[in-house]
Amino acid sequence: MKLFARTKPVAAPERRAGPRTRVDCLATLLMPSGNRTGRLFDISTTGARLVTEDPPPKGVSAILDWNLHEAYCHVIWTKPGMCGVEFDRPVPARVIEELAKEAGTGPRPAPPNPADRRGGDGKTPPAPPTRFVG
Repeated sequence: MKLFARTKPVAAPERRAGPRTRVDCLATLLMPSGNRTGRLFDISTTGARLVTEDPPPKGVSAILDWNLHEAYCHVIWTKPGMCGVEFDRPVPARVIEELAKEAGTGPRPAPPNPADRRGGDGKTPPAPPTRFVG
């Protein structure tokens, strides 16, 4: 055993089982303690991210209801303003494809910063191009 031997870092296991598809549609988490409405941010066959004002705590079981579909799930992580859910059974890929066609997908513009309002009068430099959140 070497005292100052370097050890190789252990790679973190991949948490996602499949690629996520960016979407923007209304969704509701149905729970016995009360429903949470919000918007789907992204979705895969195994889970989704929901943006909501009051996300439920980690470990809560629910039904995620969107458009004409629903899936049993449980909350696996939560942050202020959003939560991640894992589906009990994988959602068929055709459902994800339907949702991607119906709902907006792709990068979203970042919210405008009021301090960046400039240009147009010829005296100040024009505002930088719109940034996208990837």
